Amino acid sequence: MIFALSLTAPKVLHTLNDSKRDHSNLPTKKTEIIVEAGARAKQWQYALALTAVAGLAFFVGLGSLGLAGPDEPRYAEVAREMFASGDYISPRLCGCLWFEKPPLLYWMEAAAYYIFGVNEFAARIPSAVAATVAALFLFHAIAKTVSIRLGAIVSIILITSAIFVGYGRAAAPDMPLTACIVIALCSVYLAVSSAGRARKGYLVIAAVGAGLSLIAKGLVGIALIATIFILVAVVTRQRFLKLTEIVLITAVFLLVSASWYLPVTLRHGWEFIREFVINHHFKRYLTNEYHHPEAFYFYFIIAAIGAIPWIFYLIPAVARLRRVSFRGASRLDLLLVLAWIWFLVPILFFSLSVSKLPGYILPSFPALAIIVGVEIEALLDLKAGRVLEIAVRLTALLLIALGIAYPIYLNRALGTADLGGAILRFVPLAIACGALLFLALKRMQGFVAGTGAFMISLALVTVALFAPYLSGKVSLRDLSQQAATALRPGERIAFYLDKEYAAVFYAQGRVVCGVGDGDVLNAYNPDEIVRALRVEKSMIVITYANKAGDLETDSRLATETIAAQGREVALRLSPSEK
Repeated sequence: MIFALSLTAPKVLHTLNDSKRDHSNLPTKKTEIIVEAGARAKQWQYALALTAVAGLAFFVGLGSLGLAGPDEPRYAEVAREMFASGDYISPRLCGCLWFEKPPLLYWMEAAAYYIFGVNEFAARIPSAVAATVAALFLFHAIAKTVSIRLGAIVSIILITSAIFVGYGRAAAPDMPLTACIVIALCSVYLAVSSAGRARKGYLVIAAVGAGLSLIAKGLVGIALIATIFILVAVVTRQRFLKLTEIVLITAVFLLVSASWYLPVTLRHGWEFIREFVINHHFKRYLTNEYHHPEAFYFYFIIAAIGAIPWIFYLIPAVARLRRVSFRGASRLDLLLVLAWIWFLVPILFFSLSVSKLPGYILPSFPALAIIVGVEIEALLDLKAGRVLEIAVRLTALLLIALGIAYPIYLNRALGTADLGGAILRFVPLAIACGALLFLALKRMQGFVAGTGAFMISLALVTVALFAPYLSGKVSLRDLSQQAATALRPGERIAFYLDKEYAAVFYAQGRVVCGVGDGDVLNAYNPDEIVRALRVEKSMIVITYANKAGDLETDSRLATETIAAQGREVALRLSPSEK
């Protein structure tokens, strides 16, 4: 029902048509008011439907998986320490200053902790909210300037893209940054199409979005926004802003961004500049100090995988470029110019970076949704050329292939299941077959809706069946909770050759800080452990099971096994009495 509502073809509601007929003799101004009210009502209906779709994609089962990897637990713990201390200026990890990221994510998580308590759901809900806001703001911008239907199509494509579903469920700053960029760029686009107070209002919103992007992930946000906007102005040969408007935007941007950057700089000075600006901006971009090297083409692969199941519609989208007016002759042309530049700039910018992580190009995907959405609308209008028809067939093959592969993979990973579990495993395949049936009947609306529903079903079935298994594989929640429970008064946790930092969160900060690196202690040899034990009477060390022998055979250490999970163990270490 939701997908049918969001993809309906009529341009106005039936009630709106009745209003036009009933009031045909009214003055033009009153008729315009009636039409505008009907359009607003229709937008609200679509927005509510899109919110429901986003709820399924991002919120259901959000806390079922333990915090995973090195980053989720650390971000969640920094927010917990902010929430506990009331200090929202200085990010701290286990009591140590930690300037890896600015605080927007931490502020949002702290607010969620206040409402929902300190747990995985609260740690991840900022990303789910940010993903929903990005989709709804994109819908608003396109619905107001081009058409409500195109706005809904674009929003659904974004919500159901593989990478957006993934990062919409992760405790990471990438989605809040992406939402800020969407707000900033779409607000400028809306301002260009507006006048008077509305124009000024959108420019202020754009400046707020740009300022928040700086607090979300540092200089990268404003760098991307400014580059995209300048390139659009150059390509279209249009001067979008007056000098007074530039001054207004700059003032609001500085006011918003200074809300954190001014107090943190005054409080910590060079220490903040060195760690945050130099190390985590320039060194991260220009060097391999943080050990994330990838090939130049890495992000083109990520873009293709992240855009599943919509990736093949890029083929006709490229072919469409020859028909686009790069001067922005129409609102749709301007939207497409903006979208292509917006899509390519983050990919090319981060392809030049030495450090590469998949989430860096998340800001490209709202633009990709616009590009693909235009092709989907052509498909629904039965204006599909040969290239678009090829894209449709390739998409159908992809759905069937994924639908077949998914239960096979689950069967290998989880083994056999009861009747209910077995049925659930085949739900995505059933939806893929339904989409294929719509395609065979040339019911393109049903095929497109089925494509989106397929991705939603993958997310929901994974949460229902796979999350418990994944928690044991990608999260050390169980081991960390056992280690935290075993801690004696004054005892803390450290790591040996292991950066799976779930214990940072689950032990609520009772972790040994590293020396001079603003991080937790992750020792690379037993000597570092021995030095730490000169301060700590004893500590619990988490390490790989095949590395535990390094510590157990060291005559300087007394060891006791506390817990084990998969390939990792927790050992209590103290100085040997020998």
